[in-house]
Amino acid sequence: MKENRFKSIEDLNATVRAHRHRNVLSRSERAVLNLLSQYSCKTIGESFLAKSTIAELIGKSRRTIIRICNRLESLGIIRQDKRMRETGDRRQTSNLIVILPIEIADVTPECHSEEAPQLNSKSINNTKERTAKPAWIPQSFYNLVSAHHSDVETIEEYWRAAYATTYTYNFTAATKVEIAIDAFYVMKGKRKKLRNPLAFFVGVIKRQAKKRYVTEMFNDYFSEIII
Repeated sequence: MKENRFKSIEDLNATVRAHRHRNVLSRSERAVLNLLSQYSCKTIGESFLAKSTIAELIGKSRRTIIRICNRLESLGIIRQDKRMRETGDRRQTSNLIVILPIEIADVTPECHSEEAPQLNSKSINNTKERTAKPAWIPQSFYNLVSAHHSDVETIEEYWRAAYATTYTYNFTAATKVEIAIDAFYVMKGKRKKLRNPLAFFVGVIKRQAKKRYVTEMFNDYFSEIII
């Protein structure tokens, strides 16, 4: 399938900035994304950097870079394509990494023959405030919390708390969302009514984040030894 091509380097850079703004990325993930954009200028948006080369330039292990690239791909930021030799046994030689354009949904309203009810500007603004999903809140977390709270401000409050609590940890964006979702499920699983649900939610996140940090640090330590 042919991808939408970037018109210029400026277009590519703007897309990379938009990806960084839309997704909560770790420092290492941002470093990899920036590096890929720097090496994607000959054919705009495409690079053939090997994982070992990225690892050397970033100062991480190859296994860590593989994990980061897989995360970026799962978030819809990049796509990884295997390239094979044209002759011989056609073994894989390298990966083509493509930075994907930002997808913008078509929100053009359909035309209706019936006359729509008249709304003044104040009513329209109030409706937007109640229903509009903030772009900075991950979709999966928003879907979960919005099933229990229709107030967007409440959903924002929960995600701000989750983001602030995990900010100092070098987790991937997906890991932070996973911790927040698990904490929300734990909170909703309490049978008795909570006096301060948000405080309980933050407490669960703190415990899970600390546990996840120790686990990842342990795994990274032994992966470095194995490599």
